[in-house]
Amino acid sequence: MEINEQEIGKNIREARISAGLSQEKLASKCGFSNSTLSAYETSKKIPNLITVAKIASGLNTSIDRLCYGDESKAFISQASSEGRKIVNAFYLLWEKDVIYHDVNFKGMYAENYGDDERIKQFNLLVIKHAGPIRSLVHGLNDFKSREELYDDPERFLEMLLASIAKEIDIEIEQEELAQKQRENVKRDLKKRRSVMVN
Repeated sequence: MEINEQEIGKNIREARISAGLSQEKLASKCGFSNSTLSAYETSKKIPNLITVAKIASGLNTSIDRLCYGDESKAFISQASSEGRKIVNAFYLLWEKDVIYHDVNFKGMYAENYGDDERIKQFNLLVIKHAGPIRSLVHGLNDFKSREELYDDPERFLEMLLASIAKEIDIEIEQEELAQKQRENVKRDLKKRRSVMVN
């Protein structure tokens, strides 16, 4: 997914307003003048990556949010394959503590702690690719609990995500092949019926 430099200014302005900050306040947090920030927001000047990172930090948001306008859109849709898009979506949910998998529980569930600290849980029905997704979330939980044991945690995490994405891609290919075979069988039956009628 390409970065549209002209959109960065609009994204900065939207994120600033959403955070409830004035231009002066954000500029002060980032260490530059109000006129400089104004020039970025109106796309008269295009900020470099270091400046975008400073602004993202000042807004307590991600660089993706400022570059693409929507963190999930960039993180998920720029992926190279369907499997990686699915993995990225589940990774985002896991990273934000929305979902996890407990091996002692028969499904995947989320917890919601209310004021009374009671746990509300629900099953998450995974319609496709349940095996790889279960392995992914279980692997992520295991990774989180042992992260300090890995020499290169980021590399291990990337290997885990890539491996599960590949499993899902294989399942998708198999589903597409099976669908083509079903369509071929239907077409052949239709041809035979038309020959028999004639």
